[in-house]
Amino acid sequence: MKKIALVTIHYANSYGGCLQALASQTVLSRFGEVSIVDYKTTQLANTMKLLRFSKSPRTGLHLIKDIGRYFPRKRLLDRFHHFMQENYNLTKPYSSQGELQKLNNDFDIFVCGSDQIWNPVITGAFDKNYMLDFVKSKQKVAFSTSAGSYVHTGESKDYLKTSLNTFSSLSFREEDTAERMRVLSGRDDIECTLDPTLLLSREEWSNLLNLPDQQPPYERYIFVYTLKKDRLVYEIVNKVAKKFNLKIVAIDQDPFLLYKTDRHYRDASPLEYMSLMNNASFVVTNSFHGTAFATNFGIPFVSIKPETGTNRIKGFLDSLGLVDRLVENTKDLDNILLKEIDFEPVHAELEKLKKNTFRYLEKALA
Repeated sequence: MKKIALVTIHYANSYGGCLQALASQTVLSRFGEVSIVDYKTTQLANTMKLLRFSKSPRTGLHLIKDIGRYFPRKRLLDRFHHFMQENYNLTKPYSSQGELQKLNNDFDIFVCGSDQIWNPVITGAFDKNYMLDFVKSKQKVAFSTSAGSYVHTGESKDYLKTSLNTFSSLSFREEDTAERMRVLSGRDDIECTLDPTLLLSREEWSNLLNLPDQQPPYERYIFVYTLKKDRLVYEIVNKVAKKFNLKIVAIDQDPFLLYKTDRHYRDASPLEYMSLMNNASFVVTNSFHGTAFATNFGIPFVSIKPETGTNRIKGFLDSLGLVDRLVENTKDLDNILLKEIDFEPVHAELEKLKKNTFRYLEKALA
């Protein structure tokens, strides 16, 4: 059996990041024995610290927030660590390219992806290790890699131009990124493939995590998960709750929200996130993975246009004919809510995209 090393964003205070790492590990295990390389940048590791310090001008704000939510944040981070320990197949920790090069003796194939591992805004630096620069004379595969909305220029662009041609296979999560990489590398075999969380069905996720059939408050509710909160979130959440007579359940570390909740989780584990998603009657989110899970699970939703990274959500919804669920104001919300989502054609199209992604993996990992 082939030994596959996966380099991804696995260690971060991010539900989407944590769950995509697990999904990637699960999917790739169909092709060999998979280990997640325990490597992370300082910025990513910092997201898992109880009190965050960095050189960023936002450090003071983060620190004040962390002190104010010390106890729920401690519970949250403990639960993230527990989830990772229970579900990840990790190598020993590595912190430098020199150390990572030793992995060449232990693995047959190296895979980088998915999530925004090629976005230095997320990783904190233009890190060549996420581009498998440490791999020598072994097969290199990019799987649903993402740069988010980041466009490489200068030195990083020059490096990519050369580096892309050292990969045996390349696929990206967003079509606009895939096209930029085709132009940059001169390769026409670069593909656009699904985020790995979408490669597992609702039933497969339920079995993988033993999701409970019910989740408090045991009533019909909106599940709200937003990365940033503003008045638009408040207006949409309240409109949806009133229209469908639903309770409001939110995951958010901040103690004060602009809208009133019936249940507010400040310390939810990735497992609780998935349980709340799985049992929701409606989802309001502005995150890519929140949108992806709602779509995959067949749950009615509204995706609020985020300030940055719109290409990720819009591209995904476009591919499934659901771009009208992406809202940037309340003007058209009433019409959107009147239109029930027919998930049958959506899931039929999603199934085609899944088959295309698995076809890519079968060829890439052969």
